[in-house]
Amino acid sequence: MYCLLFLYTALSSLFVLAIYRLFFHPLCNHPGPILAALTHWYEAYHNIVKRGGLLVEIERLHKLHGPVIRIGPNTLHFNDRQAYHDIYTYGSTLVKDREFYSAVGVHAPQGSLLMCDPEVAKQRRGLLQPLFSRKAVMSLEYTIQQKFLETLENNYNSSSTTVSMAVAYCALTTDIITSYCFAKSSDILESPGLSHPILRGVRETRHFPFCVTFILSVPETLVLWLLPDFEGYLKMKLGWERQIESFINDPETLTMAEHETVFHHLLEPKGQERPSRSSLVDEAFVLVGAGSDTVGNACNIGTFYALKYPSIRQKLEEELEEVWTAFIKEVLRFSMGASHPLPRVVGPSTPKVGGLKIPSGVSDSLIQLNVLPIDVALQTVVEMGTIFLHMNPDVFTDPYTFNPDRWLAEDTNQMMLDLAPFCKGPRICLGLNLAWCELYLIFGNIFRRLNLKLFITEDTIDHFANNCRDYFVPRWEKEYQVFVKS
Repeated sequence: MYCLLFLYTALSSLFVLAIYRLFFHPLCNHPGPILAALTHWYEAYHNIVKRGGLLVEIERLHKLHGPVIRIGPNTLHFNDRQAYHDIYTYGSTLVKDREFYSAVGVHAPQGSLLMCDPEVAKQRRGLLQPLFSRKAVMSLEYTIQQKFLETLENNYNSSSTTVSMAVAYCALTTDIITSYCFAKSSDILESPGLSHPILRGVRETRHFPFCVTFILSVPETLVLWLLPDFEGYLKMKLGWERQIESFINDPETLTMAEHETVFHHLLEPKGQERPSRSSLVDEAFVLVGAGSDTVGNACNIGTFYALKYPSIRQKLEEELEEVWTAFIKEVLRFSMGASHPLPRVVGPSTPKVGGLKIPSGVSDSLIQLNVLPIDVALQTVVEMGTIFLHMNPDVFTDPYTFNPDRWLAEDTNQMMLDLAPFCKGPRICLGLNLAWCELYLIFGNIFRRLNLKLFITEDTIDHFANNCRDYFVPRWEKEYQVFVKS
């Protein structure tokens, strides 16, 4: 009897929720799939079952319905350049969606990625900003020139000993960011075959954050037995915990580091309370994740097109500064830091987005009536994937063609405004300067000192522009192999 009553109540609640979301929700007049209006699992289906296929689905929906679509019960996605700038560049009244970022950063809950309060985030950025100057990165050229180039020359120097540049660049950028932030490299480049456990990290846990929370609460040996891909995460966590502990117990050890580290700034904050031990570890994960994937993907894409099109490499060898800058800008247009649309919550004072006045959520009158199911979110979320900005044919002629020469035109102001690989506005990526310096140094050393050759097989990727899979950061179904020709 009680079971039937419970089942009836549950089904009735779901029915009421479905009717509300389809016909009475503030976003019900915006076009989109019925399933997307009913449940957040519509996105999960495309990310998990369709293997990162959310961007492909969003592109299809925009072609059907226009520049504004509803892709979640409370979420609108835009394909409009003005909307992008309204949300991110000038969107001071929009804040990060806590639910989304809590799931993305479940492994680092006290890191800056999850700081949705603008004032709290601003304080943390203020502590870290000095670490990311252009001058500081120049000391890392040794890692690039010696470790990386020697690894390629000594181990991958024939068509029978090729290497995936996606893996090689990920190893390089992880070594760079760990050395840069902690004065202690992860030394992935020294591991045989670049098969370091860090590179086997777990990629898609966003839709199941409770699993990560549970896993981190059980003994380490059990975790490694059940999920060996967590080995890299656990080793990094333990290493940073030990480093932080030594710094806290003996502050003099900070002066013994080879150069300033992130902990110099976080352990001795000026005018702020020192972050907790767990917050320091979480910030380390955020910095490594942001500093390895973004630059690694950009290097991977740029190297491919320079090798595929000899005319591009020939121009780079002419050593003209404007040519190098144009090349890197085009690389960044193809390689955005985060492929997933970054959700922002609409506030009561938010102005129009893309020319539309977006409701901030469920009306107070409906809340007071207490007739809605408890899980109805009260906030409206807006977002736009960077790829839709970068592939806009109204700004970038023939956008799916890799063409660095477009940046050599006399007037590039509109293109520069819409180039947003590091996002825009107050939450722009903190490591912007570091990334640009890394790209100049890495590409400069690669193309000046190595004679790389593509090793073409049936599994070699043909184009990066329309093969992007969304795992928060971009991934591609295919890759390419190279070797150093003597």
